Amino acid sequence: MNYKNVFKTCNQIIVNQIMSRSYAYKTIKRPDPKTLKMPIPGSAPSIMEILKEKMRLNGPLTVAEYMHIVVTNPTEGYYMKKEVIGGSGDFITSPEISQLFGEMMAIWFYSETQKMYSGKPLQIVELGPGKGTLLMDILRVLNRLGYKPPDLSLHLVEISETMQSVQANSICVSHRPCDIDSPYNHQGETVSGIKAYWYNDLKKVPNNFSWYIAHEFFDVLPIHKFEKTENGWRELLIEIDEADKLSYRIAANETPSVKMLVRPPIDAGDRTELEISARGLGIARQLAQRVDEFGGIALIADYGHEGEKGDTFRAFHKHKVVDPLENPGKCDLTADVDFSQLRIAASKTPDTEHYALVLGPVKQKDFLERSQAEIRLQVLLDNAKTEEDKDKIKSAYNMQRAFAARDRI
Repeated sequence: MNYKNVFKTCNQIIVNQIMSRSYAYKTIKRPDPKTLKMPIPGSAPSIMEILKEKMRLNGPLTVAEYMHIVVTNPTEGYYMKKEVIGGSGDFITSPEISQLFGEMMAIWFYSETQKMYSGKPLQIVELGPGKGTLLMDILRVLNRLGYKPPDLSLHLVEISETMQSVQANSICVSHRPCDIDSPYNHQGETVSGIKAYWYNDLKKVPNNFSWYIAHEFFDVLPIHKFEKTENGWRELLIEIDEADKLSYRIAANETPSVKMLVRPPIDAGDRTELEISARGLGIARQLAQRVDEFGGIALIADYGHEGEKGDTFRAFHKHKVVDPLENPGKCDLTADVDFSQLRIAASKTPDTEHYALVLGPVKQKDFLERSQAEIRLQVLLDNAKTEEDKDKIKSAYNMQRAFAARDRI
């Protein structure tokens, strides 16, 4: 028997069968993004269920992954479901206490801009605008300084549709969501006619001369946590323990985050703990490049430090500090901002042409005093109609000073 011919014949039969097939795939119609709807509230998996499934599939989470899921999950994320700022929320910010902070910030921005050019036209870009209170205080000052609607446009970077609605209702007399193909996902107009636009990413904001405001924005960006061990830097991970609760563990080996983020000069000195926000460093660099290339000023105001702190990751619930691993999705997750890292990210490096002049940080208390906030306070007191109004203004100012002693700019 000629085995060679037998094998040749069999192979030819197989090849012919394969080549004779009319197709090898099934056509699937993609859903239209414009018709997609979010799950009905209460029908989606809880944050804890999402975390457990994620860990079942991929193992322990980094702290950054944990924060990202808890804060930004489309249906159950902390910032996506409800209004969280104010007395009925979990925390309060400086603009909600007193108008002085926003007014002094506007005067500072205007004064610095006059050193460069007339300041018109002007884009005001705020990252994480909260309830829109700070922006309203700034607009009130600009109106007194002669800015008209054609001179201004507002650009708000906000990922939460819930907070976008809160901000739009506060700032605008009319507003509406935009088509999915639009670079902005919401737009509106103030009572005086100033155009306002909402984006989910800073990269989508037009490249023009701008005032960039990031007030208590960087502290909520996801962080990676690292500890120095006998074997070098290792990342802190989050897993489900034997009691079916979230707990920390140290990675046995170097994770990709250690290799990418723990570098000189960030890891210099005798530090044994590090918190690094890759997202924060990227946004700081992006702000620096935009300011250098297209002109403008960026101001970052947050509670933070100059690299001397290690473990600052925590949560707030009803204005009290709580365990960040308990009740995920129901608490505000935050970590102090390392201003030394932001300064490094925004400064000139050998492989880039664009950079910004980086100043500070200074304590907000010093910033307010240098901006003559007490003079403005006296004007408010002089215009107060009753003693009760004066007491409220004084109380708000004192509380503002308490915040200012903690925060930096």
